[in-house]
Amino acid sequence: MTDLMERLFRASQIFRSYPLCHSDPSRSFCYRGRYFGLCARCTTMYLGGILTMLAYLLWEPVFQGILSLVVGGLLLVPGGVDGTTQMFGDRESTNSLRAVTGLLLGMGVVILVYGFVTMLL
Repeated sequence: MTDLMERLFRASQIFRSYPLCHSDPSRSFCYRGRYFGLCARCTTMYLGGILTMLAYLLWEPVFQGILSLVVGGLLLVPGGVDGTTQMFGDRESTNSLRAVTGLLLGMGVVILVYGFVTMLL
């Protein structure tokens, strides 16, 4: 397990210069004193998107047409609220909350894009 985590940390250094993520260590996951290259929200956002795409490939999509647009849009709301109230409000989010909202954001984006694509086809 330790070798796997070490390889993940080395690989995550590629994302350090990702332009849409601040990669702030205080807002990133940490393992044995080493930080992931992406913040907690971006890490779980990618994870949620990848898992949703895999689920859509393996099983029949649950949400079709307009319902996927509604569900995808609703899944974006918690991340938007958490991110904007943290940025413009006088509060600090936690990594646990960032992880949950990031996971929902990743799922929401994939479901929303799927809905747009199926409606256009």
